[in-house]
Amino acid sequence: MKYYSELSYWRRYNAFLPEDLQYREDNLPCEEYWKWKDFDIHLDRMKNPSSPVKVIVIHGAGANGRVIGLYGNFLYNQGYEYVAPDLIGYGLTKNPKKININYSLWVDSLSDFLDAELIKDNRPIVLLGLSVGGMLAYQVAAKNKNVKAIIVTTLADPRSQKVRDDLAANLLLSRIGLPLSNFFRLFSDSIKLPIKWVCKMDKITNEVSFSKIFSNDKLAGGSKIKLRFLRTYLNFIPAIEPENFTAAPVLFLQPEKDLWTTFQTSKPFLREIKLSQKSSFSGKLWPCSL
Repeated sequence: MKYYSELSYWRRYNAFLPEDLQYREDNLPCEEYWKWKDFDIHLDRMKNPSSPVKVIVIHGAGANGRVIGLYGNFLYNQGYEYVAPDLIGYGLTKNPKKININYSLWVDSLSDFLDAELIKDNRPIVLLGLSVGGMLAYQVAAKNKNVKAIIVTTLADPRSQKVRDDLAANLLLSRIGLPLSNFFRLFSDSIKLPIKWVCKMDKITNEVSFSKIFSNDKLAGGSKIKLRFLRTYLNFIPAIEPENFTAAPVLFLQPEKDLWTTFQTSKPFLREIKLSQKSSFSGKLWPCSL
């Protein structure tokens, strides 16, 4: 198994982060692997036995668990324990059988991981979803009644054409290329494309040089994705639609200067969730989208 402690690329992110959110050599996450079915899922964990809750930090399409640790570091500095998994296909998580995965494995693996964590110490679990990880957090909460609350920076429902347009690298891809994959899936599902070809990796942050760090990271935005995963992501149906969702309170945090997924991207889905179950405000989260 590989560990981030053996690698150096992730250290390049530090230069762009506020000092209090940077990784320090004397306070790095503990690394471990969690066996789930045919996969070995890498975890970054910052332990705090006195934390009243445990936060699972969920990355988006251009990152991994180590990259989004800056949010975990913020939580840890406030006294909370966090764990950040590398979702299947990203980071150091292993897929030894080279399974051509579909998106539902992300939802199922996180749901099962949540249950495994509850068995350990039964502390309430909060999901923090960033970028497309926001919708993933919702989908897990819709599936698993043990989620205490979810915090999200986006709620981009990829079944919507507008959301597809917002997320995709260009309109040709979102309106022609991706829809065609549904009809030619027997042939197209195994095609692998660089992530930066299919989504707006240049807008993952608002600094060109910082975005390039993501796009060149082979364990994050510089990796490749198969069309089967992308196709099943776009068509995934949550266990509970938003108008019927009462499973957990939702805190929606829209980064004010996010140029990739604006509030308009999330608004149609967010407005369907009962008002008593959400709080939303505009703020400055930096970097804007992970």
